[in-house]
Amino acid sequence: MKYFKNLIAGISIALSSSLFAQKDGVEHEYRTFKGSNGKEIQAVLVNRDDEKSVAVLRVKNKGTMKVPFEKLSEDDQAYVKAWNKEKSIFLQSCRGLTVKQLLELRGYQGVRYELSGNSILIPGKINGNGVKFLIDTGAGTSLLHLPKAQETNCNIGPMDQAVWGVAGEYPAAWAEIETLEFGGCVFKDEKILAADRRQGLPPEMKVKDAMLLGAEYLIQLETVISYKERTIFFRPDRSDAPGETAEGDDPFGFRIFQDKQGKKFRGKVIGKTETAIRLKQTNGKTRLIPFYSLTEKDEEYAYGWSESKATFMQHCRGLTVEELLELRAYQSFTYERRRNHIFVDGTLNDHKVTWLIDTGADNSLLHLFYAEKYGCEVGPMDKKVYGIGGSAPAAATKIDKITLGDAVLTNRVLLSTDLQRLSENKEQEWVGLFGADYMRELEAVITYRENKMFLKQN
Repeated sequence: MKYFKNLIAGISIALSSSLFAQKDGVEHEYRTFKGSNGKEIQAVLVNRDDEKSVAVLRVKNKGTMKVPFEKLSEDDQAYVKAWNKEKSIFLQSCRGLTVKQLLELRGYQGVRYELSGNSILIPGKINGNGVKFLIDTGAGTSLLHLPKAQETNCNIGPMDQAVWGVAGEYPAAWAEIETLEFGGCVFKDEKILAADRRQGLPPEMKVKDAMLLGAEYLIQLETVISYKERTIFFRPDRSDAPGETAEGDDPFGFRIFQDKQGKKFRGKVIGKTETAIRLKQTNGKTRLIPFYSLTEKDEEYAYGWSESKATFMQHCRGLTVEELLELRAYQSFTYERRRNHIFVDGTLNDHKVTWLIDTGADNSLLHLFYAEKYGCEVGPMDKKVYGIGGSAPAAATKIDKITLGDAVLTNRVLLSTDLQRLSENKEQEWVGLFGADYMRELEAVITYRENKMFLKQN
């Protein structure tokens, strides 16, 4: 007690050796705290009692102490009041976990996707037939490619519907699907529009996917798209698939292990070597079990176990996906969802504008009306853009600056076209499509559960 009083005179301290008798196993970063009288001490903030206005500090090799808020400097009081225990532990012990690992610990299933140009393709099945799906945030609803719908034995109705794209309107029909599968998700008895997406395209342009997977599925499955890791994440428990989410369960808690001889061990992994796991059994004894002796499923679990994952599940599971990404230095935007489309505010040549986020667009595309209105350098209309219904004339367009938050893109050339060619009124709510080319560059992450888009500019 004398040690602390001499170090920070005037601070009322109650030293306790039992308050944290159960160690959290986390290495914390020490901070210089200053008393209201200016004296300093190196300590770690390990807890906070808002009802009693007390901070709990741990001094290296000296135990823990309770410090009333008013005995700290104004800066330290602000730090204590803003402190979040889960975030603190994450930064100290879990920051090495990838976005993929963090999401899978939260019950998501990751699917490594294939890039075709800048478009995201994932494997799946329609009525048991292997196909590919194109992830399209710009599609308010999904759309089957009519020939693929026929090949996969869908029940197709009359062509009395219509769909719209960059090239205008095109006829479509309702198609009935018995089973739709992708990313561990299963849907039964689905009804989706189908159109021949080859119409109006040059012969060399092939349709590689069976279906544009649109926003209605991405919303329902609480999808997360990570461009840096080339992975898309779904919540299979949000589909018709049986089984429950891992969220709320602790995959790093007690577990029954079984070796190849059928012998069972119940306990919790507390460590591992290069060749074995260290298991603390329910009887309190510790056992070292070689990886090779376990069943294939348990061996896979043991190889995947890490202290940082276990710490995350024990101490940080309450953090939201948004908080996890912001702790990884991503900047976030709350996007607006209108009719299943994603809209984000930004600028075009320093004019405030709104962009439509479209992962289905290989390259970003500007509405010609706004390209001319906001001072872009528009070339001759000797280019073409392709989409539903065929092609449309376009112009190479030089842009001085595009911004989304702190992300800045300068001196860019993209195509512009008349996105309102069928209307006399050329104004619309958004200036263009913010496509997959820029999202790859900015390592974008899109989350549907929290209506957030995250960017990181290198």
